[in-house]
Amino acid sequence: MTSARDAVVGQAADAAAAAVDADELLTVARALLAARSENPGGTEDEAAAVASDVLAGLDADPAIVRGAGGRPSVVARIGGAARPALAWNGHLDTVPAGADDSWSHPPFAGVVEGGRLIGRGAADMKGPIASALAAAAAIRRAGIELGGSFVFHLAADEEFAGVHGTQVLWEGGHLDQDAAIVGEPSELEVGLAERGGCWLTLTAHGTAAHGSTPHLGVNAITSMAKLLPRLADALPDLEHPLVGRPTVNPALIEGGTAPNVVPDRCVVDVDRRVIPGETDPDAVVAPFRRLIEELRRDDPSVEIEVEMREWTEAAEAPADSAIAELTRAALAAETGEPAIDRGFTGITDARFYINQAAIPTVIMGPGSLTVAHTADEWIAVDELVTAARAYARIAVAFLGA
Repeated sequence: MTSARDAVVGQAADAAAAAVDADELLTVARALLAARSENPGGTEDEAAAVASDVLAGLDADPAIVRGAGGRPSVVARIGGAARPALAWNGHLDTVPAGADDSWSHPPFAGVVEGGRLIGRGAADMKGPIASALAAAAAIRRAGIELGGSFVFHLAADEEFAGVHGTQVLWEGGHLDQDAAIVGEPSELEVGLAERGGCWLTLTAHGTAAHGSTPHLGVNAITSMAKLLPRLADALPDLEHPLVGRPTVNPALIEGGTAPNVVPDRCVVDVDRRVIPGETDPDAVVAPFRRLIEELRRDDPSVEIEVEMREWTEAAEAPADSAIAELTRAALAAETGEPAIDRGFTGITDARFYINQAAIPTVIMGPGSLTVAHTADEWIAVDELVTAARAYARIAVAFLGA
């Protein structure tokens, strides 16, 4: 049976969704795209200023939070009460645009063509940020006084592991909400899990010799070549229902000093993605060392060291949390289709909310990771609007009105 309060909240959620202004949303999205924030090579200050101006216009009292690296994240809130509190997290930085001539349109012009907004960060993730800001504006436009706080965490540095962004917010005590939405592009599906990462450096050592007498040396590149085809053998036989199996990718290689010298060193950086349940870094690294020992038994000249450079935990949030249920309901209301649960193969700032702060969290946003980081990155304008309407519904339903 629906209570009187539920009916009031439902009517307010409908009103908030209906109040989303598509033109206003697109204007904000284009302003964010124009505010270059490439990482590495730039700063988020201009994008933070654009978002802060929008939030200030909503009486959200935005504040800039900087860590030791000086990178800016924006914190703001709307609502009349401290609790309950719902966080919405998005990152202000983008990957570099690359060469302009690889794009059909200038990457920061925010061209709209065929119903698509095109530009660096359109999907990942300035478009989703514009949707969240449009949701907050719609709640205000509809005259709804929230029963709690809708908190914005617009973070720096996500593209480089978030250590100067959401991690700074966590360390500063800003992650204390009752639930969170991370607006990464999920194709409007409900993300509940994500992979983590283990970055390894493999260094093969050899013995230099003249290129005309290779038998007098030990070729480090040849040693490494024996290992690389076998890297997949270091993966465990595990599979997660949402994020799939662990993966391994040799991503960077360097070796040798000159064409006429037997190389005495070869270095390969390896990206090993971990899935929820893989929590022990030593257990992830050990199979690589076992592979090297097997190679040494066949060829004692093989000498390869393994160093773990970085470890990022995978994350998984409860599927039955209130925020997950409300997100599914909001998406179903806007799309007319049952919402789909999914996992993320990439790493997002959701892990700080899930692992460090123990906050029930969903990853949900417009756009697709399949076009993120590419030339002609785009997002459908209609999907931006659908996301804004869904965010407005979720905020009202979770916080009350």
